[in-house]
Amino acid sequence: MRSELLLACISGPLLAALLLRGNARRLLAAVSGGMLAAFISGTVSGVLAGIVQYDSMAAVLYISPLVEEGAKLLLFALFFFIWQLQEGETQEIVIGIGIGFSLLESIALLFSSGNASLLALFFRCFFSSAIHVACALMLILSIQMIHRMAMETVTGLMAVYAVTVTVHALYNLLVSCAGLSRVLGYMLPVTLIGAGKVLFARQRLERGEKHAHQ
Repeated sequence: MRSELLLACISGPLLAALLLRGNARRLLAAVSGGMLAAFISGTVSGVLAGIVQYDSMAAVLYISPLVEEGAKLLLFALFFFIWQLQEGETQEIVIGIGIGFSLLESIALLFSSGNASLLALFFRCFFSSAIHVACALMLILSIQMIHRMAMETVTGLMAVYAVTVTVHALYNLLVSCAGLSRVLGYMLPVTLIGAGKVLFARQRLERGEKHAHQ
């Protein structure tokens, strides 16, 4: 994707992040950061694919998940240390990063779609966005888990990274095939998002019960 297209896409959220305050500024900064991370990830993936001489399919399966999930994890770590996020504040930041990432990736799909039908293009963009949001939710849950287990170490972060990369690569593999495999691939992020929302709702209920007993 051309650099000027990135600047055009990111200028609106970035301007709003500069003008707003509080949580709104933080959220829009996360969206803008996610868009920037998507652009950098695409560039790095292309360079690495050229170095190892992978074709486009091999790059999507083996390189893109590693680079993209690594970029999102590093960006989240940056936000975490800048704003000193508490456990209840991580969800909006991680989802904002995932939304920003998927937004720019959807724009890239629009420009590379060729003669694809409008319906097919919609499904590609929608479920591409869904897998990034699903991986973002998995990132939150994994971080909460290693926090409860006192595993805030490099090993714990690598475990989070491995989980999101594996799910992302599995999604890319399934949707690259035709028939039932593609349907299962499209259902994967939807299922993960639904499970994540159920877990978050359960956590809220447990916190509410604890406060009630206190």
